Amino acid sequence: MASLWALVATAEGSSGHVREAVEGAAGAQATALAPALNWSSYAQAVGVLFLLLAVLWLAVWLARRFGRFSFLPRPGALPRDALVMEAQMPLGPRKGLMVVRFLNRRLLLGVTDQQITLLTEERAQDESTNADFQQIMESARRSGDG
Repeated sequence: MASLWALVATAEGSSGHVREAVEGAAGAQATALAPALNWSSYAQAVGVLFLLLAVLWLAVWLARRFGRFSFLPRPGALPRDALVMEAQMPLGPRKGLMVVRFLNRRLLLGVTDQQITLLTEERAQDESTNADFQQIMESARRSGDG
């Protein structure tokens, strides 16, 4: 910048008008380099972001509501009592067996901390869930005797 002043001073003979013109041009260039974003631009960007999120949410809701997509589970597709854990037997730390009823199937699962394995599966009989264990055993013994 100093060499620019020296050139201007020698070319024009140190005229004050030239110096003011150079300073005015430098000031205009500095204001042109100022940040172009102000608070209204930030508010507009945030508004566009919320609008895009709302459109995305609406698209997913419409796909779940009216679409035939198997990868999107529908809320309420299965009844609340579709999956019931009936019994559990621990075999060691973080290991055990579980009897689970899923819809009309009874599953025996081997459960560890790293995996779940289906050991056996059978069709579940319609039993009264309010019946006492003793009553169930008595009815099973009577049906076996006679």
